[in-house]
Amino acid sequence: MRTAGLFLASALLCSPLVAVSAAPPPDSVQPVVDLIPAERAAWTPKNVLVGLSGMFGGWNYWYSERTMEIETVPPDAVLGLYYLRRNFQKRFERTDAPATVRLPPRADTTGHDAIRIHASANGYLAKDVSFTSGDVPERVTITLSALPNSLVFLGQTSFSGRTTLTLRTTEQPEVRLTKTTRSSGFTIALTRTALKLEGKVSGSGARLRSIDASQVGEDAIVRVETDSPDVEVRSKQSFDPVSSHYVSTFDLVLPGSAAPSDAEIRARLDGTPFALNADCDRRYAEALRSRLGEAAIADALRPSGGITDLYRREAMLRLGRTRDGTVRTESGETLRTGSSLELALALQSASSVEGYLALLGALARSQPQPADALRSLIAPQLSSAEFAPIYEAAEDARASCHR
Repeated sequence: MRTAGLFLASALLCSPLVAVSAAPPPDSVQPVVDLIPAERAAWTPKNVLVGLSGMFGGWNYWYSERTMEIETVPPDAVLGLYYLRRNFQKRFERTDAPATVRLPPRADTTGHDAIRIHASANGYLAKDVSFTSGDVPERVTITLSALPNSLVFLGQTSFSGRTTLTLRTTEQPEVRLTKTTRSSGFTIALTRTALKLEGKVSGSGARLRSIDASQVGEDAIVRVETDSPDVEVRSKQSFDPVSSHYVSTFDLVLPGSAAPSDAEIRARLDGTPFALNADCDRRYAEALRSRLGEAAIADALRPSGGITDLYRREAMLRLGRTRDGTVRTESGETLRTGSSLELALALQSASSVEGYLALLGALARSQPQPADALRSLIAPQLSSAEFAPIYEAAEDARASCHR
């Protein structure tokens, strides 16, 4: 009998390990992923201890199949599951959270086996979690952190044959621009930036055909289609201390194009037919403010680095020249446009400066597409279709004043 016992023990210690298949987990809506490597772990002296432990009550610990439940916050993250052995990938699976993962029995692992989980979700920082294969918990919850930066504004202006894209972010952005001469367009990638735009992005005009923004993992992606492959993109960045936003502008121009000079812009403003009319100007401004909101107009009139800034500044100077070098706000404050400080104050409160919106309307009517020109000046956050009825209402108010 003693000989038979020794023979049985030797067989247990030296024979290949065979996993005992556990019953599959109960049916659920979450996926079940098999992460068991096809290649078995090599025999090591550990197997002798495993066999002895199995003889003395440790069979289930070593030989039963294991599962791990994975949950994430937010709950719809994408999971990349890796089974590593001596830092070599033995199995890889991709699935959505929450998920149930099947793992090999502990007896079929080595001290160099590891499980790595890569969790990612649009608008969040990706996160990696690792465990040694023998110490994987039954339930894992991975909490993802929000991205450190947000794209909060994307506007498009088309004025005087020039198109400008304006992006506002809450932090200094890392921008990657990809453009080739083989395609009519380019891509702007803001790394580790969440897309926090209020509405759907759209727009066209001048050099621009279409624009689209989407979240791809940790990056906010802006795709721009232009009317020609040779359109140049000139970019610059600035900081807006009023809104605490970082502003990135992208001018779309044909090769060799130059921005108009101050003298050219002044000549255009001086050639724009306009005369102050308190009642008509008030009606026109009220039609715009009642539909756009004073705060939205004030945000749009804030300098962004585009060409419309130059025209809006010169418009304020033109308005001042009609009143002996001063402009007046609706609250009764008088500001001298010849003073750089008071001119800056006038531009900050431009939506309430008497006659200013009416002058911008007159300037827009001098452009080939008046509605889109005025949208570019006071409401770049809206699409042409969204602004069209607002423009018509303002023009109707102006026309009613002259009847």
